[in-house]
Amino acid sequence: MSAIKVTQNIGDLTGSQVSSPIALKSGYLRITPEADAYISVGSASTVSATNGLWITENQTELIKESVYSTPTTGVTNASAAIKFTLQDGMSCPFNEGDLVGVTGCAPSGINTAVATVSTVLHSDPLNGIHGPRVTLNYGDANVTPTDGVGEIRKVVRVCTNTTSGSKTHISEVQIVGG
Repeated sequence: MSAIKVTQNIGDLTGSQVSSPIALKSGYLRITPEADAYISVGSASTVSATNGLWITENQTELIKESVYSTPTTGVTNASAAIKFTLQDGMSCPFNEGDLVGVTGCAPSGINTAVATVSTVLHSDPLNGIHGPRVTLNYGDANVTPTDGVGEIRKVVRVCTNTTSGSKTHISEVQIVGG
């Protein structure tokens, strides 16, 4: 028999709502609506019968999302695009359109809870570029990066479409044991 361990409490959504960005650790989301609900996990900001998973009242579902992250080694900031350099010799786990969060860079204005990957450029050894580069769709030209060593991690949002006032309970869990 397997068991689960809570890795992070996400909190409750009330009625039809979209969660804050969730920086994934295990990728297993445990979702329990108090009323029949359509659920969507990913980057969507709305959910309906055509793009959601139907979960009946008080039924618990485990939804698995892929988890990936990568360290950053450098950063260049611009008005509406911030570019990160990844470690030499590594591949980039992200694709255009992925939602990500950034932590560990300085100053704190370089970090963000959620941004969209707008461009992925792979290494180009013939031109002296040995690490991949990722461009995100945010930035502030007034913030000067002082330390680009941080982490980019995949994030998701949970969207619910259910009865007004009913709660949907969400936590991220890890499967442990047999």
